[in-house]
Amino acid sequence: MLPPWQPLDQTRVSITGGFWAKLQQQVGQVTLGHIYNEMRNQGHFDALRLDQRMHRGRQESNSWYWGGSIFWDSDVAKWLEAASAYLQHHKDAKLEILVDGTIELLAGAQQSDGYLNSHILTWRPRHRFKNLRDLHELYCAGHLIEAAVVHHQATGKKTLLDIAIGLADHLVKVFGPGSHQLPGYCGHPEIELALIRLYRLTREQRYLDLSRFFVERRGTKPHYFDQEAVQRLDSTPFRPNHPVHPYAYMQAHIPIREQREVVGHAVRAMYLYSAVTDLADELRDEELLAVCKTFWNDLCRSKLYITGGIGSDAENEGFTKNFDLPNLDSYAETCAAIALLQWAHRMVHLDLDSRYTDAMERTLYNGVLAGLGIDGKTFFYHNPLASDGSQHRVSWPWWCPCCPANLARLVLSISGYLYSSGPKAIAIHHYVSSEANFSVDGKDGRLVAVSDFPFDGTASIRFESVPGTSFEVRLRIPGWAGDRQFALNGNKIVPEIAAGYAMISRDWKSGDELTVSFQMPVQTHFSNYEVVSNRGRVAVSRGPLLYCAEETDNGGRLDRLAIYPDKNFEVKREDSELGKIVSLSAPGSSEDLEESLLYSLSEPGTKPCEIKMIPYYAWDNRSPGEMLVWLRRGR
Repeated sequence: MLPPWQPLDQTRVSITGGFWAKLQQQVGQVTLGHIYNEMRNQGHFDALRLDQRMHRGRQESNSWYWGGSIFWDSDVAKWLEAASAYLQHHKDAKLEILVDGTIELLAGAQQSDGYLNSHILTWRPRHRFKNLRDLHELYCAGHLIEAAVVHHQATGKKTLLDIAIGLADHLVKVFGPGSHQLPGYCGHPEIELALIRLYRLTREQRYLDLSRFFVERRGTKPHYFDQEAVQRLDSTPFRPNHPVHPYAYMQAHIPIREQREVVGHAVRAMYLYSAVTDLADELRDEELLAVCKTFWNDLCRSKLYITGGIGSDAENEGFTKNFDLPNLDSYAETCAAIALLQWAHRMVHLDLDSRYTDAMERTLYNGVLAGLGIDGKTFFYHNPLASDGSQHRVSWPWWCPCCPANLARLVLSISGYLYSSGPKAIAIHHYVSSEANFSVDGKDGRLVAVSDFPFDGTASIRFESVPGTSFEVRLRIPGWAGDRQFALNGNKIVPEIAAGYAMISRDWKSGDELTVSFQMPVQTHFSNYEVVSNRGRVAVSRGPLLYCAEETDNGGRLDRLAIYPDKNFEVKREDSELGKIVSLSAPGSSEDLEESLLYSLSEPGTKPCEIKMIPYYAWDNRSPGEMLVWLRRGR
């Protein structure tokens, strides 16, 4: 049987200080307002005012409203989810008014049968569910359902939840194996995991059943996307040159139980695998669990950037061939890193193994956070590991503004990723200053964690109250940790370790305090030879943070620099325009650039130098210029 670990959701955990409290404050007070204003300016909210659209007519309104993007509704929903998560722990009357007003717009746009999609209703009213492959109807529905779950948990209100239930019940009627139902599924997975979240909130079996139908039906023959294309008289070839199969782009080339390789669009893959993992949990399905582990191993073996980024190719926003991990031309969409983190979080609850939480941590502090500027209102859509100075964050990726609100909802809900509870046990995955309420055998306990991660490896966990019964505490030992020390009430202990977690079981008392100390050595990483762009190069990390060199600190032409991986690095705490960070000074050499000949028989001269490196997440926040993660390896 699968282990019954469950996350402590964000309603039971609050961030109290340190790195994450500051970041949440900024996202809540700056980023949410910025996103709202940009969506308003672009027309997201106008798209939901259906009565005005219909009265003015399409031609008149087209001068200022072009029909909206097929995924605009999902941007609104992700913003609602992020704002709701913020309101869970913060009073903000102005934000609450914006949230309630947005929900009123959604309620006004929802049709009597429960259907809701602003793009279809205002631009293609006869195309309801006629193009599931491309038009994102179910994808948008999924994000609305996720937002509704969080909004209800955060505020206790049912205004958004009632809208989501009406929409979900409409989908239950429309889709399924019945003779009068559509046997289709969405080209962009998301509805599957959202329905399971709704099921877990309401315990209504029909939502779990529909999620299972969407997952199991996907990729069966005859392909539904072929059938619907014929019905709408669409003979345009769909991605004929896509690796593996055209429908591998959306992981619909063969049924999920037959798939063995991570393929296609990266965000779609991660959302689908998240739903499959949830189903494996709910159904106690060992075959689906094995499929998930196969996907995980394939991803980590040859398709994962050291930052936790995934999806190297811009054309399909996803995966190509094994070891295709370019640096300058990497895609590594921010949303894909977020989706990987969400999948890893689900995987750890099926198999409490630190390899999943290590991946979560590396992805969170690097592949995800690099997407957000330190000003809280600039964003990377894709995240290169090298820059020639031409890549910069933008205030609003208007062509596809999916990442800003996705970043906001993750940062503001990060408290739901820190802890898990199991039978007579609690697991601590990430060391973040926080307070958590947990239960053992139906009795409540409360703990307070204090940590200076990601810059310092020491943390304490104090039990303010306990359930009054014996239980086990599992503490993740980060994969990067050097020497590690554990203490209970000031006395050193040596706990047993299983799958990367230290296990401490006892009859806990109020006031008991655990202290963990993980050495944070500077580490140099070497790449598999098959990754062409990394040959002869090294990357540098300290703790969960990957580091990079920027032109601002080291001058231009960064590729002239070579680093000595076997020498000591200077570690320095700084409080600068990048905020409070830990920088590194790496011993290296600089190649002589004065040679004017195109080719020469003489080896270029070199001179010793110090290479300053900053956390990767902080790059492109100062003067424009080059950036490198993988530096040449010195001799």
